[in-house]
Amino acid sequence: MLTLKINRAIFRYIEHELYNYDETLKEIQEIKNNIIEQSPYRETVPGSGYISDPTARKAVKLTTSTAIARMERTIRAIDRAMGLLPEEHNQLFQLKYRQKRAMKQVCDEIPTSERTYFRWRREIVEMVAKEMGFVNVALQYF
Repeated sequence: MLTLKINRAIFRYIEHELYNYDETLKEIQEIKNNIIEQSPYRETVPGSGYISDPTARKAVKLTTSTAIARMERTIRAIDRAMGLLPEEHNQLFQLKYRQKRAMKQVCDEIPTSERTYFRWRREIVEMVAKEMGFVNVALQYF
């Protein structure tokens, strides 16, 4: 596997997103539910009185929310990256980032060495960085 050079700040950001994967999924659902469940209001149109189409207004909010779009892009990038990596990497993702287990517990459960643990961790972050557009693989060969 090609080793990419990733800026430390980007590495930390991606790990933050990996650790918060489940919380991001919950937050997306909460935002969508809040938009759907909010009470409709009447909109005044000058010269013609009131018009109201709460369903259309909610649909527009759901499709144009920048917060939802950003979070969904992140989730899709993580899902795509994990789909491209071997099963061992997925096990590490589940244990380390979703279940927040310590390195020793992860190494014992998979089982693997600490060196392999750190290599797989780096490969996960690199693949997510690539899927999020932080890394251009073609430029890494020069």
